[in-house]
Amino acid sequence: MVTKEKEQTRAKSSAAAERAARERFEQAMTELREGSYRFASKVRGQAQIIVEELVDPDGETVMALADVEGDAGALALSVPIELITFETWLLGQYGDEDALDLDNPSHRELWLNFGAWIGTMLRLRHGGHWLIADDDPRTWRLGFSKIMLEIAPHVFAERLLQIGTGCAKQLIAEIERIRLLHQDQNERDGGTDIDRFTAQHYVRLHTMPLGQWMVMDLKLLARMWNHAASRDLVKEIKKNKKRLGEGQGEIVDRVAEAISKAKPEQPIAGQTQDRGLFEAVAQIIAMRRATAPIAMDILEKMVIPAAHIGIPDAFPPLDDDDLQSLRQGIEYFALFVDVVPHKYPAHDGGFLGAIPNDELSTPYGDRNNLEVGKGDWVIVNPRRFQEMLVGFDTARLLERYDAFVKYVASNPKAPRRRDDGRLAAETVARALAEIRACVASASKDGTALVFRMLPPPG
Repeated sequence: MVTKEKEQTRAKSSAAAERAARERFEQAMTELREGSYRFASKVRGQAQIIVEELVDPDGETVMALADVEGDAGALALSVPIELITFETWLLGQYGDEDALDLDNPSHRELWLNFGAWIGTMLRLRHGGHWLIADDDPRTWRLGFSKIMLEIAPHVFAERLLQIGTGCAKQLIAEIERIRLLHQDQNERDGGTDIDRFTAQHYVRLHTMPLGQWMVMDLKLLARMWNHAASRDLVKEIKKNKKRLGEGQGEIVDRVAEAISKAKPEQPIAGQTQDRGLFEAVAQIIAMRRATAPIAMDILEKMVIPAAHIGIPDAFPPLDDDDLQSLRQGIEYFALFVDVVPHKYPAHDGGFLGAIPNDELSTPYGDRNNLEVGKGDWVIVNPRRFQEMLVGFDTARLLERYDAFVKYVASNPKAPRRRDDGRLAAETVARALAEIRACVASASKDGTALVFRMLPPPG
């Protein structure tokens, strides 16, 4: 039982942590503003370059580079003098040293101010939110408000300073890439700038675990893990190295090396109960398909309910609670999956809020202590999803969602709001299409539909 004293201690601790986070954020924002100003002032005073004009999309520098895009020879001859001057000044800040050394106070100050200017300039140009997790500027991130894109300005600044010659063109190119992404979104929005993403959207990227569906060839996995000699398992692992591509080569080598330490003539199953090793082997030799990872709250609150809704032909009347939810800012797609009744019944309290426990099993040999929340895999009978998704159509779901938005707008009691749920609707539609493909693949003999949770991205 929690005592009153413990509750008070917990409340004080929480308040202290919140106060410390707020102070850290305010201090970081001050450093960013002052660092950005110092960088721009120093460039203007020492190199007679106004950096805002240097990156102006309508300015001479950007236009000159754009005119010769794709022609390496012309580009080399046409680099504007302002860009050359800026790069010469930037790299000249190293003094007598040949490369960036962040242990050198003057180098570190340059890096801090350069990163602050990059982030501050982009935020002022496009709008966004600073995410300050700790005192290390490398972890400071800027999430844009009109497009879902997060950058780490100080990491980018460090890389530019390490590049040396050519870093100025790289800077211009990246700033232009971000501008064009915003321009494309603006055109899709009919020329209207829409702030879609708040700081909370970006906080979720680093705090919300992800869910992923996979299709595994369990017959092959059982044969190689439980019955084949370890040396044969190593051969099977190495055989898949080329199929997985160069990016996975190092991981494959490490797994093969770990298996090689076992007794070669005996199956690995009798020599280890390491679930991490089992999962690594499974992904190398037995994975046949997988969905893109998706945030667990989106999966549980939108994707799975949308699968149970099916493709609705009509929409129910909006009651007072629904209208109140609209006034309180519920996203349109969240309202859609909340008010439209299920065509296929979900099992309340089941796995993912829908799947009964008797339709689940474990891929592990020990069959004990299964903790999905900590990353353990669970086998899900695909039969339930087969019925729901066999006739699923991505375009049709989006069409019915758009009709729902118009249906809500036609209600005189509903507040006048823009559609803020189309992105969620498209995300859910893609996720359901991927799950449908996995379910179809997992329906084949010997394969299984497997679910796992992943930690939030770093």
